[in-house]
Amino acid sequence: MSARPRPLCFSLLGSALALVLLDGCGGSSVAPTAAAPPPGPTPIYNPLNPEKLQQFANAFVEIPIAPKSPSSPTTYTVNKRQGTWDFGLRDREGGILKNPLTALPIVTKTWGYDINGAFLGIYGPTVEATKDTTLTFNYINNLREEVGGVMGTGPYLTKHLLQLDYTLDGTDEGEPECRMTTHLHGGEIPYTSDGHPDAWVTNDPAVQAKWAKAADPSTGFPGRAATNQLPPYTYPNTQEAATLWFHDHSMGITRLDAYAGVAAFYVIKDPVVEGTGVLASLPKGRYANPVVPSLQSDEFDLPIVIQDKAFTEDGALVFPTFVNLGVYTYNALHDSNGNALASIRPEMWGNVIVVNGKAWPYKNVKTQLYRFRIVNGSDSRMYNMWFQDADTGEIITPDVAHDAAPTLTWPVVQIAAEQGYADAAVDVATGPGNEGLLLPNGSRADILVDFGHPVFKGRNIVLRNDCPAPFSGEFGQAATDAETLDPKLTGRIMLFKVANTTGTPSLLMAAAGPATSVRTSLVPYGAYPHLTPTRSAPRLVDMQERKDPVYAFLDPTSGLVSFRTILLLNDKMFRAPITEKPELDSVEEWVFINATPDVHPMHIHLTKFEVIEKGYVDNVTYPNAYTPADSFALPKVSTHDAFIPNAEPGDPANSALPGSLYRVSANEIKVWKDTVMVPPAASPLESSSPVVHPGYVRVRAKFSALGAYMWHCHILSHEENEMMRSFLVVPAGHGN
Repeated sequence: MSARPRPLCFSLLGSALALVLLDGCGGSSVAPTAAAPPPGPTPIYNPLNPEKLQQFANAFVEIPIAPKSPSSPTTYTVNKRQGTWDFGLRDREGGILKNPLTALPIVTKTWGYDINGAFLGIYGPTVEATKDTTLTFNYINNLREEVGGVMGTGPYLTKHLLQLDYTLDGTDEGEPECRMTTHLHGGEIPYTSDGHPDAWVTNDPAVQAKWAKAADPSTGFPGRAATNQLPPYTYPNTQEAATLWFHDHSMGITRLDAYAGVAAFYVIKDPVVEGTGVLASLPKGRYANPVVPSLQSDEFDLPIVIQDKAFTEDGALVFPTFVNLGVYTYNALHDSNGNALASIRPEMWGNVIVVNGKAWPYKNVKTQLYRFRIVNGSDSRMYNMWFQDADTGEIITPDVAHDAAPTLTWPVVQIAAEQGYADAAVDVATGPGNEGLLLPNGSRADILVDFGHPVFKGRNIVLRNDCPAPFSGEFGQAATDAETLDPKLTGRIMLFKVANTTGTPSLLMAAAGPATSVRTSLVPYGAYPHLTPTRSAPRLVDMQERKDPVYAFLDPTSGLVSFRTILLLNDKMFRAPITEKPELDSVEEWVFINATPDVHPMHIHLTKFEVIEKGYVDNVTYPNAYTPADSFALPKVSTHDAFIPNAEPGDPANSALPGSLYRVSANEIKVWKDTVMVPPAASPLESSSPVVHPGYVRVRAKFSALGAYMWHCHILSHEENEMMRSFLVVPAGHGN
């Protein structure tokens, strides 16, 4: 959906209504029934101007490896706690920014994971797991004001670090603000350890005892504990070697917690597979972490989390909220205590790019091969990545690389996606637009970059981004909103300073020898995708937008009123009865049909899947072929001839070029996924007209554990605006 407000027929700036809203004295006949939340919101804030910030002055932070417990190497104790973090917000001359009120250096409060006593201040150290070795995680909610930086010493926090929207499911019944439950994204784990969004615990045990809730086998709800500690989570690690991550998944605040820093990498390693063949030659080299010398890091195998953030002038994190308006009077809504209610917009675009917790960092690299495990941790922003010389502006493309070294291959390849190694490495990041490495929210890409290639020697290389926000599948200036994608700000991610030495190009990248292996065979893809689906027909699921019948909001940056949008799966809200019930060990095909104008990264918990097909539904040649889901029935397609694979709507040849969102991309073929981009409908969704040519994706998955799991859009603000549903894996013979 578009991030730009859909204006009514008037602007509020300069109007009498604007004065009412800004004064906060406008009443409303709509009274929320929820318990009164604490005072808020503060939709007008003093934003930090990112143009004043110095770029590429912060050293890249290498996230260390979490220590093992000396008493139990297979047990991890993970505390959610508050800390402070220096994001490296410096002025153009490199000076530390000062709080305009106190004249002291700014300090940013953050939340993160303390793992076995290791706490960075944001995120958490990387957990390394071994295939087929079960780990037990004890998650404790320890959000307290800390005295002298000592965990568990101060009073319990009662307010979230960021402003809540009390109209969202999960925050509208007076729920404690400082909650936690944890989802291991990509983990094939029991449903009791999956982080059900309602199975949360707050930090104060006495408060939590009042919110305890029994399990409900009929819906797969695992129950809500009576203390501030989640029941022990079990991670079997029976899946393939892969780069996973875990983050808070509490209903109504998932977006805020991930944004605040409640996330960490979880890397499954397989000594057997990764110790033989071409994988044994992948870069590695353990040494003392530069930031926390008591912990270890891999010098050449580096996890990278990318987020976009916004700050106030005093350095506080901001997740923007807006004045919540009733759709009949357009007056500000208030709770029973007279506090104005905040509203989020279903997307959030930050204006500062943060990598591993630092704003636009630089990384000194040697002239050798590096492995980067990249996760898109942003709320709404997708990234399309490529390389450019910071000094000359030259874009690094295969032609430029060939000119520098005619006998060598392109030095950037992707070797793995969310659920493990690909069958073969794929050239990526070969240029802007459709040639870039496109990474949607929640997805991971393991890439190799050979800085020993002569094309990089002695250069300052910027990792660029040109993905429009929101993303409708198109690149270029016509598809870009200058307010959300600025080439000089959010169009830059980080800088690599390449040593001016003669490197030896890796054999993995050379034109002969092992290069043949990495480009043609990493890990055999296996027989699973060739299994015949056990369900007789694909399961159709669709994505829709609806105008919120109750709420609108005032965007102070534009002075316009925007209708709130509800984003639905199968035209159902999260708490509607479960309609997807796969049978245990069944193999199903799911067809995601996108009836909205923007790309949605869809994530299915529990299972990995293969991307089979992409395209669009031709409901012009085949009128009424697609019937969207409604409150009575699931979506229907009257003829499968309406599914046009590998084709882009409006293309005269009825085809899609490589790089199109309507074609399975090279780095989605023969590799396991858990998140997939679903291309949009060809026309915007308007209530007065039908959707034309919805985009679709067909995936194939096996459901290997009983219980309730989630499927949702991983634009987290979409998820929390109802774009999440449960599915229930049931015994054989009890499915639908």
